[in-house]
Amino acid sequence: MEENNYLESQENQNQEQPQTLVFNLSIEELLLETAKWGKFLAIVGFVFTGLIVLVGLALSFFGTEMLPNSPLGAIGGTTLGVIYLLMGLVYYFPSKYLYDFAVYIKQAIQIKDQESMDYAFSRLKSVYKFWGILVIILLVIYAIIFLFGIASAIFMSMGS
Repeated sequence: MEENNYLESQENQNQEQPQTLVFNLSIEELLLETAKWGKFLAIVGFVFTGLIVLVGLALSFFGTEMLPNSPLGAIGGTTLGVIYLLMGLVYYFPSKYLYDFAVYIKQAIQIKDQESMDYAFSRLKSVYKFWGILVIILLVIYAIIFLFGIASAIFMSMGS
């Protein structure tokens, strides 16, 4: 009973006075270190995106010559090239979002700019949202493959 009164009084205080969040020196240092690592990972992501795109272009133009006896060569170099180009496109966006976070969080802390801080955290949210959606898509694909595998096993056992 007393706990409910405490929570109600806290809610009333929150409604009366807007709360502000304070970033002390320790948090600023942690965010700056996070920005350094984020920028590093984003740059590595850009490099891998470039490599994936180069492989995709090479497969598109020279795929049949590069993979003449490979089982992958049967689907065609152009198809593999397009798949790699799409993978590069998918990998580009989280790298860009992470890079933006790193740049804008550093700027926000250095010049005490709230707008940069807001934008930086919106980019960080975009990184997590992007990967979350991608993981959901992959889990659905895996579930469909699993169900098809079970259905195939059942039909195969019924036929023999």
